[in-house]
Amino acid sequence: MGSQDRRPIVKSKYDYKVYFYDVNGKKYQRQEVVEMLLNLLDGKTMTIKEISEELNIKEQPLNNLMKTMRENNLITNTKLRRNGHYLFRAQYDCLLAQLLYPSPVEVEKQFTVKGRIVRKAEQGTSKGAGYAGNVTYNNSHYDLLDW
Repeated sequence: MGSQDRRPIVKSKYDYKVYFYDVNGKKYQRQEVVEMLLNLLDGKTMTIKEISEELNIKEQPLNNLMKTMRENNLITNTKLRRNGHYLFRAQYDCLLAQLLYPSPVEVEKQFTVKGRIVRKAEQGTSKGAGYAGNVTYNNSHYDLLDW
């Protein structure tokens, strides 16, 4: 039950520069490694050591990345342990919402889109509020002729 549209990492105090991670001997940016981790943890729970062995990434950079992902609610610590290490899993906001409300991309695939129109506020018509600029004071002293 995997989700194709993962939430992006919210800007945090750690995102002031571009981070690179060495995964399987290649350099990847943080967002790419996050997607790899979310795909790896999709439907499974794993320890940091298991993830490190699976992706062939050093544990210290992975610990830092896991901390950032926990802070941005992308993964959660299950508080369960395997061989003395905590298990982590991908975090979903609401599983029922994922089933009942598909992403706009999935809905759009079901229909044939003939075209799109993008308009700006300046291109709209100018309509008034209907009272033509007259201020009405009901039965007050402002209705007098002397006013």
